[in-house]
Amino acid sequence: MIKLLIFDFCGTLAGCGMADYGRIADKLRDFNLAVSDDDISKLGAALSGFLVESNNWDDLTNKTIQKLGIVLEKDRREQLALFLEKRLSGKLYDDARDVLDLPQKKAILTLSNKFAVSGISQLRHFEVFSPEITGAKKPDLKAFLAVLEKMAVNPDEAVMVGDNLENDILPAKAIGIKAILIDRENKIKVKDGEIIKISSLKELKKYL
Repeated sequence: MIKLLIFDFCGTLAGCGMADYGRIADKLRDFNLAVSDDDISKLGAALSGFLVESNNWDDLTNKTIQKLGIVLEKDRREQLALFLEKRLSGKLYDDARDVLDLPQKKAILTLSNKFAVSGISQLRHFEVFSPEITGAKKPDLKAFLAVLEKMAVNPDEAVMVGDNLENDILPAKAIGIKAILIDRENKIKVKDGEIIKISSLKELKKYL
């Protein structure tokens, strides 16, 4: 009997496209700051790490400011924090709504920090597990085992749903969790019968 559904976040429940760094540069230039294209390129390389390391959007904003070597007054820091939250937050896929009312307990195992996920009101009933909570990053098996322990279920009572074979599917299968690959654009090739593959979360219910 399946008691727990574990979801990856970006690419599975939500679209998390790369930020438009040009828009970030424009926002900073609105503050009359001299920000070069090279500065923005360096920031782009660092932002994914900031999303993992930061405690909240204000913390991420402070790291961004430090990376660029600029100074902002409090009100402009707040404006930038709101801007970055809007630009970097994931947007739920339409089919994600089909899993909200499923009766099983639900968890999200993500490489992003918890604050980047927990602000989405539709996911308020999902337990969010980020690297600072599990003490490990996917595909480390410790991350998956931490979810099972916290949610008090056995591997054969859980299902992992993700869009990445290496980070989501293979490690879940390695510890006995049923794994389902979501591949909306049918780009990932798998052998028939080896891995369950769906193209929409609307299909998930029939595998539970």
